[in-house]
Amino acid sequence: MYHMLLPRKSKPVIVVLNPLDALGDNQVEEKKGKFTAINLTKMTFNPAVAEEIKKGVYNFVYLSPEIFLNSKLWDSVYFSSEFQERLGLVVVDEAHMIYIWGLVESSNGRKQFSILVRHQDIGIFRPSYGDLARHLQCRNNVPILLLSATCRPLAVNSILKSLKLTIDLINIIRGELTRSEIRIIRINMNSSLKSNLDLLNAFPAEDQTANNDLVPMLIYSGTRARTLTVLEVLDIARGTPGSCRNPKNMLARRYHSTTGNKDKDNCVSDFSEERFPIISATMALGLGQNWKRVRSVIHMGRGDPANICQMIGRCGRDGKGGLAILFVETNRKGGKNCIEDFSDVHEQSDDDRMDALAVTPVCLRVALYGMDNEHGYIPLSKEDPNVVKEIRRYELAGFPKCRCSNCMVEEGITLIKNLKNLNKNNFDDAIMDASPFPEDGNDPKKKKTRSAGKD
Repeated sequence: MYHMLLPRKSKPVIVVLNPLDALGDNQVEEKKGKFTAINLTKMTFNPAVAEEIKKGVYNFVYLSPEIFLNSKLWDSVYFSSEFQERLGLVVVDEAHMIYIWGLVESSNGRKQFSILVRHQDIGIFRPSYGDLARHLQCRNNVPILLLSATCRPLAVNSILKSLKLTIDLINIIRGELTRSEIRIIRINMNSSLKSNLDLLNAFPAEDQTANNDLVPMLIYSGTRARTLTVLEVLDIARGTPGSCRNPKNMLARRYHSTTGNKDKDNCVSDFSEERFPIISATMALGLGQNWKRVRSVIHMGRGDPANICQMIGRCGRDGKGGLAILFVETNRKGGKNCIEDFSDVHEQSDDDRMDALAVTPVCLRVALYGMDNEHGYIPLSKEDPNVVKEIRRYELAGFPKCRCSNCMVEEGITLIKNLKNLNKNNFDDAIMDASPFPEDGNDPKKKKTRSAGKD
C-alpha cells in the first residue's frame, strides 16, 4: 500500500531487513504478479543483480542484517546516489531483536542473562541487529518502519538509543495483541527441567491414540539438547522406544538452529502436509511460518514472557481455539520462587519477569498480553490498578471470559488431569470444558475388569 503512494516515475524501492532467508523467500513468493521483488542471499546476490537494484528493477528488496552491514557489494548499491534517490522506505522486521542483542553487547562476556540462556536459539537472529544504526542513518531521510509483535517500554527505549533516535521522531502504532482464543494453562513441574519427564502426563500411549489423531502441536525447549530429550520422553509415553532416532519419525521431529538445512526443509514441509503431528523445537522455529494446523503449544520451563507470548501465538491461527501449556519449575536456582521474594513489583528485571510469570496469581492472559507488553512487568496482585484497568478494557471490548488456569482453577485442574485424553475429535470441546472427561483423568475407553478370584 505504501509503495503505491510513491511516484512511479522514480521507480521507488522498499528495503526490508529480516532475520531469516526463508522469510524473505516467502515474501517474494507472495508478491509475484503484483510487484517485483528479490531476496538477497549469498547465492543470489551478484554484480548483475546489484546493477538491477540500482536501476529500480525490483520494487522490494529483502536482505539479512549481515548483507546490509557487511557486504561491500551492497554498500556499492546502497550508498550510490542513484539508489538513494529511489529509496522509499526501510523496514526492520523483528525489531525487538535490536534490544536483545543490545543485552549481548553490553554484557561483554562478564555476565550471563538468564533469558539468553533459557532461550538458546534466540541467537539465530544474530548480533548484527544490534549494529544497524550506522547504515540506517544514511537513508536520504526516508522513513524507517520497525515491526515487532511484542515490544515493552524498556525495549522501545533501548531500540531508540541503539538507532540514535528520540521519542519525538517516531510514531508508535499499537494493534491489539491479546489472543483471547488461546487458553493458557500453567503447570508446576514435579520433575527436573532437564529430564522433561513431566511430559509423560500429557501424552497417551500409542494404542490409546494413533499418531494421526493427536492434536498438532509445537513443544518449545530452551536448549537444543533438550529438544532431543523431549522426543525421548515422548517415546516412553507412547511406548515406542528408539523412534526418536528415526529422521522420518511419524510422531515427532526436532528443529533448532544447527539442524541441517535439508532436515529443516523436510521437517517444515512434512509437518505442513500433516505427515506427523508434533515438532520439538527451540526458538529457531516460528518465523516465516503461519501454520493453521497448530492447535497447541507447550513451553518447557520458565522463560521470558515476551518470547513466550510469541511462541504460544503460533497456535490457533485457523480461527479456532488454541491451548498454551506452560510447564514451570517450582524452584529456580538463584531465582525468585514466591511472591514474597519480590521487593519491587513494578520495577522488574528481565529475570524477575521470568520468575514472576511462574508464580503470579493474576489472570495469565492479562499478565502476558496486557501488562508485560504495555507496562513492562508481570503483576503479582489482582488488586494492581493496571490489572483492574486491563480487565475492564477486556470487558468493554467484548472479549470472552478468560479460561486460564488462574481464572478457572478447578476447570484447569480437570483439563490438566485429562491431557492424555485429548485428541483431534474432542479438542475443541475440551478447551471449553465441554468434554465429559473422568475426574481422575483415566482413559474412559479402558474398562476395569474384575479379577478371576472374585465373583
